[in-house]
Amino acid sequence: MLIDRSSPVPYYYQLRQILEAEIGSGRVGTGDRLPSEAELCNRYGVSRTVVRQTLSDLENESLIVRFKGRGSFVAGPKTSEHLVQSLTSLHEDVQARGQTLETRVLRLETEPVSPYVADILKLAPGAEIVLLERLRIVDGVPWQLTTAYLPYALCAPVLELDMSQRSLYEVLEQDLGLELHRGRRSVESALAGRIVAEHLAIRENDPVLILSGATYLSDGRPIEHFVGVHRGDRSRFDVELYRPLAPSGNTGIAAVVAERAGSTASTLLLDQD
Repeated sequence: MLIDRSSPVPYYYQLRQILEAEIGSGRVGTGDRLPSEAELCNRYGVSRTVVRQTLSDLENESLIVRFKGRGSFVAGPKTSEHLVQSLTSLHEDVQARGQTLETRVLRLETEPVSPYVADILKLAPGAEIVLLERLRIVDGVPWQLTTAYLPYALCAPVLELDMSQRSLYEVLEQDLGLELHRGRRSVESALAGRIVAEHLAIRENDPVLILSGATYLSDGRPIEHFVGVHRGDRSRFDVELYRPLAPSGNTGIAAVVAERAGSTASTLLLDQD
């Protein structure tokens, strides 16, 4: 596949789709090294800025891992863990703790959905989505870099709002009249790439926690796919574990587990809003 220079679709997005297709087809497998930035520039006739944006997006989607001085490699499959927690927002959580939250909107725009996100949101190839990328700052400390992908057909009004002052879940429910019902969450560890490190005010290759998943409406439709990168030295996820229904009919909470990253960490509920 080549870059279509007559298409209005940005080059970085086209290159991302090409590389996603390569990974998804198995032509490049887990642990395989991708071509260098220079090789990608030459092969597809694009600038280094385009290549870096593409690789950053693939890294944020956990499709690749990048190592300074070594290059970019196809990420391996992760072992699933089932997490149960309230579907609440970071905005609500921070307010409840009496802390201050500042939000900087880095990107709020439309773009054609990628094959990876289309599968999660159950959208047709090439459908439009709303992309919302924000940096969340708690008590003056950069805390979380989050990207939300929303179906344009349902969420277009978000483009007209000031999302530096609003909870996304609040907007979806109160402004758009959507009923949020459940979510699926996964957490994994990673090393911060250059762009993530700059946003979170940490060093490249410092540890980060990546929270990703989807949110669903009461009728079962997916309304959001998100990827959130949290500072490893500032984040803690509190997870409640429930024991499955016993044959005798008894139920109960088996344990409440708090996984902590850093002794001064503050609780973050399992959300991306």
